[in-house]
Amino acid sequence: MRLLRVLAVAALIVAAAPAPAHALPPTAAGFAYANQPSNPNYILATGYEYNSVNLAVQVLRPAVGTYRVKFLGMGTLGGVPHVSARGSSSLCTVAWWGMAGGDQAVDVRCYDNAGLLADSRFVVDFTNRTPAVSGFGYLWNDNPVPPAIGHTPAPAYSYDSAGLPIKVFRSAVGRYRVELGAFRNDSPGPWAAGYLRITPYAAAARHCQALDPALVPDPQLIEVRCYDDTGSAVDSRFILTYARGAAMLGGSGARTTATVDLSAALPVMRGWTNSYGGAPTASMIIPGTYLIRIPNAAHPKGHAIASIMGTPPMFCTVQWWGPSGLDELVQVSCYDGDDGVPNPAVLLNIAFIA
Repeated sequence: MRLLRVLAVAALIVAAAPAPAHALPPTAAGFAYANQPSNPNYILATGYEYNSVNLAVQVLRPAVGTYRVKFLGMGTLGGVPHVSARGSSSLCTVAWWGMAGGDQAVDVRCYDNAGLLADSRFVVDFTNRTPAVSGFGYLWNDNPVPPAIGHTPAPAYSYDSAGLPIKVFRSAVGRYRVELGAFRNDSPGPWAAGYLRITPYAAAARHCQALDPALVPDPQLIEVRCYDDTGSAVDSRFILTYARGAAMLGGSGARTTATVDLSAALPVMRGWTNSYGGAPTASMIIPGTYLIRIPNAAHPKGHAIASIMGTPPMFCTVQWWGPSGLDELVQVSCYDGDDGVPNPAVLLNIAFIA
């Protein structure tokens, strides 16, 4: 029995982090909308899912708020996932990702605003693509307390289309600066036409956000802030993706990204990209809830995600998205970082791909 316990502990230790890459992996990408929070085992069949090897996506729920998403047959090395609650103020994090046999697995944890595991709908995506375009990069910061000289993310879990070294620095508890060449080359300037997303990597209730580059000392660095469920600053590992020259999963297909400035009486688009043509617009439904209209992008399915920038601690989730005539609508709600009550946003970033 002692041997069995030792083996079990060893297995848990091995599973605590993604396995290191040993060879150049094939490219893979996928997204999904997990819409059955309490179902212990189901295959997604709504059309809100994509698997780059054209196989199914499976969701397992072994316990409350605990999920494994499996992109069947898509098993690969490296890359990064992102996750966000959908239709609620839940906090969802990535707890692990890696190969599970021939499948690509992403472990997700969702929490209520008291920090307790809770069932939730969520959206999740994954990519390890490395497109040769300007303005694309990602990283997994696996060191919550980097040394003074900074931390360099593992090459298997990071990419910078600018070909520059990626560095993560920590200035105080929960406060980080990220050097990413793809973003540096776009800021100040066209970054607002792209997509910037940060997801906590944690087995606890966490949320992380970027600050508005226009309001920080060095706009060429990405200022990251991480918080627990009470809104208190906390050191955390995190995943970050920036995409302007490619879709948010590194593909070349049609996409829309927009940064909405909500600091004035009426929303203003600070920057946007719309492969379908036409400038997105935004309106406030109630304080903290916003509707973004993407011209000519009507699609019955697809994948949408939203992020808050500035006014920490806050977070945003997509409530729903869908077609309206020729346009695509995306509704986003933003919440304070403590009780999860609706709270007006100042700067909002959204992305949609079909």
